[in-house]
Parts: sequence; structure tokens; C-alpha cells
Amino acid sequence: MIRIGIIAVLLWLFFPWFFSLSFLSFAKEVYRWTDEKGDVHLTDDFSKIPAQFKDKVEKTEMTEEVTKPTEKRSEKTSKPSAKSKLRSDKTKEDLEAYDKKIKEKKSIETKIEKLEEELKSTEKELETVKDSLVHNRKRQAKEDKLKLKIKDLKKQIADLEKQADRIRRSL
Repeated sequence: MIRIGIIAVLLWLFFPWFFSLSFLSFAKEVYRWTDEKGDVHLTDDFSKIPAQFKDKVEKTEMTEEVTKPTEKRSEKTSKPSAKSKLRSDKTKEDLEAYDKKIKEKKSIETKIEKLEEELKSTEKELETVKDSLVHNRKRQAKEDKLKLKIKDLKKQIADLEKQADRIRRSL
């Protein structure tokens, strides 16, 4: 009985809208009294109140006003809170940043593929120049130029692979 009284007090004090939704929606009057132990009791039937407490009863009339806080509460819960809006905005920003990184990674991978194709064709051209029977300065200059180009292409590919790797690790 004490536990029920304590629960009733807590519900009466902290959750008035709970009562307006449950049994109070069927009753027009609610009676509240405190016994000698300090327990608060609630009822909608006056005959259930012990005789020694009938003169100490608090009577509450149930009107539409009691349900208005409940309506306001439901309106508040239907709107996103500022905190959830911030969380939503942060999530949206994170997704946009993620998409941007994915696009950047794909762009880098495309550049790497093109550079690798160019590297292969340059290496083939270098082999062709090396295999030629003519040994002159012109051939040597072309060979040096191709070797330099191959070195530059390998460096560009390595740099792009590092960028792509950084992006992969950040995803």
C-alpha cells in the first residue's frame, strides 16, 4: 500500500498529463488526500475515502484545461528539437563530406589510370628507340627525353596514389 501511495504521489506531482489520459478522462472529479504515514492517495470515487480523511480531501475538477498541457506536449514532441536539428545538420554535412571524398578519390583513380596508360606507351616507345640500329645524338636525346618523361609519370602516379590512400583512410 505504501508503494502504491508513493507511486501515486510521483505520478500526481510529475506526470499530471498521465492522469488526464488514463482514468481521469473518465472522471470529472479527482480526490486527493494524505494519510497519517504521509502517503498521498488519489481516487475518483468519494465513497472510497476513509472517514477520518474526508475533511482533508483536495478535490480537483477535471476540465478541458487539464488536457491542454498534454496537447501542447504532443505538439512539442512532433517538432524536432534544436539538438536533433543540429545532429541532423551534422549528419548531412558528414554525408556531403563523404560524398565529396568519394568523388575526389574516383577522380584521382581516373587520373592514375590515364597516367599508367601514358607510361606504358612511353616505355614501349623507349624500347623501340633503344632497339633501333642507328646510334646518333638524335636517338640519344630522344631516349633521354623519354626516360625523363617516364620518371615524371611515375612520380605523378606515386603522388596521386598517396592522395587516394589518404582519402581511403579518412573514409
